[in-house]
Amino acid sequence: MAEMTPERAVDNAIASTKMEGFVVTDEHRELIMKLMSGEITTDDAFEVLKKKYD
Repeated sequence: MAEMTPERAVDNAIASTKMEGFVVTDEHRELIMKLMSGEITTDDAFEVLKKKYD
């Protein structure tokens, strides 16, 4: 069995989300990866999304 890396975990979560009918863009994935690596905080991620979709 392959090792569960953060990238693989994100890919699995995105695949599951897409099966539910949601759209996950490359920009969303990049934001998630920054969050997972500690490069940004959850608050930072929410701010980025809020600015984009307000």
